[in-house]
Amino acid sequence: MKAWGIAALVPVLALAACQSAPEPTLGVACDEATLSSTIDMFLHESDQHLLGIEEPKCSGDWALVEASLEDQQRVQTHETYVFERAGDNWVLKAPEIVCGSPTTDGQRPVDALVPEDLWASACLTA
Repeated sequence: MKAWGIAALVPVLALAACQSAPEPTLGVACDEATLSSTIDMFLHESDQHLLGIEEPKCSGDWALVEASLEDQQRVQTHETYVFERAGDNWVLKAPEIVCGSPTTDGQRPVDALVPEDLWASACLTA
C-alpha cells in the first residue's frame, strides 16, 4: 500500500515543481539606454565620457554601437563598439578576436563570430 501511495504522489510533486519554476528571462535589452549605460560603466575610470550613441544595430546576442566620446580637453572622437549578450550583461568584444581571420578578398571569414548582418559594419571599419 505504501508503494502505491508514493507512486501516486510522484507525478503530483513533479507537476508542482514545474508550475513553480521561474519563467526564463530573455536577457538584457538591446537599446540605446542599456548600451549607453554599459559604455558609461567601462569609461568610468578613463578621461573620456560618452556624449551619445546612434541607434544600436542588433542581431541575436550581438550589438554594434557607434558612440561619440569627449576627453578632458574637449576633443571629440567616434568609436565603434561590438558587444555580445551574456545573460543579463553586454560584454565588450575585441574586433580582432570576434571578426575572424583577415581575408584578402574582404569577405566575412568562416571563423567570424559576429553575425553576417553586422560583420561589415563592425569589422571593416578603419
